[in-house]
Amino acid sequence: MSFYRCTAVSLKTTALDFKGNREKILSAIQANMNSSLILFPELCISGYGCEDTFYFPWVWEQSWKSLLEIAKATSDKTVIVGLPFFQSPYLFNVSAVLQNGQILGLVPKQNLAQTGVHYENRWFTKGEESRNYAITPDGSELPFGSLLFESPDFNFGIEICEDSWVQTRPGQYLVEAGADLILSPGASHFALGKQEIRKKMFSESSRSSSTAILYANLDGNESGRLIFEGGCMGIVDGNIKQEGPKLHFTDFESTHLDLDSKELRSNRARNFRSSGTREFRSRGKGLQRIEIHPLKSQNSLDHSIQVSKSDLFQDFTRATSLGLFDYLIKSKTKGYTLSLSGGADSAACALLVKAGILFSQKELGPKYLESIGLNPKNLLFTLFQGTENNSEQTKNSAKQLSEELGFTHAEITVDSEVKSMLEKISSVKGLVPNWKEHNLALQNIQARVRSPLIWLLANLNGHLLLSTGNRSEASVGYTTMDGDSSGSVAPLTGVSKEFLLSWLKNVSEGKDLILPKINALEGIVHSKPTAELKPLSEKQEDEKDLMPYPLLQKLERNFVFLGKSPDDLLGSQEWSDQKEAEEGKKKFLKLFSASQWKRERLPPSFHLDEYGLDPKSSFRFPILSEISF
Repeated sequence: MSFYRCTAVSLKTTALDFKGNREKILSAIQANMNSSLILFPELCISGYGCEDTFYFPWVWEQSWKSLLEIAKATSDKTVIVGLPFFQSPYLFNVSAVLQNGQILGLVPKQNLAQTGVHYENRWFTKGEESRNYAITPDGSELPFGSLLFESPDFNFGIEICEDSWVQTRPGQYLVEAGADLILSPGASHFALGKQEIRKKMFSESSRSSSTAILYANLDGNESGRLIFEGGCMGIVDGNIKQEGPKLHFTDFESTHLDLDSKELRSNRARNFRSSGTREFRSRGKGLQRIEIHPLKSQNSLDHSIQVSKSDLFQDFTRATSLGLFDYLIKSKTKGYTLSLSGGADSAACALLVKAGILFSQKELGPKYLESIGLNPKNLLFTLFQGTENNSEQTKNSAKQLSEELGFTHAEITVDSEVKSMLEKISSVKGLVPNWKEHNLALQNIQARVRSPLIWLLANLNGHLLLSTGNRSEASVGYTTMDGDSSGSVAPLTGVSKEFLLSWLKNVSEGKDLILPKINALEGIVHSKPTAELKPLSEKQEDEKDLMPYPLLQKLERNFVFLGKSPDDLLGSQEWSDQKEAEEGKKKFLKLFSASQWKRERLPPSFHLDEYGLDPKSSFRFPILSEISF
């Protein structure tokens, strides 16, 4: 009886860090010496987010050099790693199969991701354009294309990330040709709830083909915008046998799928359902077949099941704090500076920095940050920049929150700077701005005057500056350019204000998986969101200036994600107050069109939900437009 331990490695890579990526891959191989087969994620050698440097020959050359070094470490096991490979005139995204120090073959990605945040067809060509052999940089010839790797009692094939998502998967042909195991190396980004979609997709693929599937994914903030969530899986006959850690702070995590080859083949003989058409089956018969040495087998294996459970709030805490943590480490800066207003958004930013510290101490060791020259107490500096329009409640909330989190906090007033600027421009214009005629200008100058001060503080601290805007504000331009929109990174722009308020309530109730109960949140979550830019006597509220945030979220999702027509943007069943809904729809369409130029200038943000508004990674929209029929 042959038992095989097949291991999927969730790996934290950095774009273009060939040395660092290679060392992590080699460490993971060393840590899994008892595994028969080790699967690494897509493009793990170069990094997935290399963007237009994928065009550069040195990137291909360095990738190949790393591949040769990794091959030397494979000894008696089979290892699959991803890299870019050039076969003139095309560039391919390939998985290389290594065994006993040799490169057995290269499998190109057949289907390129080109929806949502992905633009793979900008750099890569579909695998159907490949020849059935490849000439390597050293002049040798290798099998190239859709390959079935065969041994006497165990066969496997590969489909790369998007290949697993399309209607006609390469895995279907491979299964018809005799694959017992389908390997799916991925670079699948985080979005709230997406892991559940993966589970359903892989489970059904495994059930319908009566085969095993092993899925490996990248983890962490690799190159700035996309956060990858790990969550490797092993599935047999439609049942998830193993699910690995998600959104981990460690360099890699291993997930083992232990397979009994005889049991696997017996089940396939009993349950396999053919496609039923000769034409379809012929594709599998035409595949190149690569004979490999028998996989290293084990006498017995541990069949324990580890399935993690999460909810959207926990995923958000872990994903966003991991995104901020990796951003800080990879940018080689000393911490973050934040203009803490006492409101919900800036409070969320402070909490997420704290969560990153707590996760790193838990997963990497209590002294990890100190070992790389960072002091946890100095990773965030908060500053309250008050004006006469700020309440004592928000000022006190900011101070209490920062103190509870253990960060340095300071307070200044900026009324004199606002007054000085108004006096100078009044002399130019020959008028004194007043609230009745110059409402917007008087609000914006308060936000803008804070920007150079907080930037100065961030520079003196050697910090990155956090921008606090959320997706709801980005959709309607409820932000002051060169004011509260300023920053190095915007961690919240991937989620709605409605979601953020619910998440903060969850934290305030002590239900978060890592953050403790924070007393200062009590006043924040029970206060109406307000920019506090108008005189206090006007009792400014964001939802009065805009519309209720739940309504804004429904309109935004229907327009951006569902693509509903502007004249049918909101059904009567979606909002009870039809007058409010109609007014909100008109305001949303006007503001969304007018605000694209602002979205073009927002700091880099994380993709966190089923859709985003970042024009560089998620949603492209004309800068100049007018929606009319």
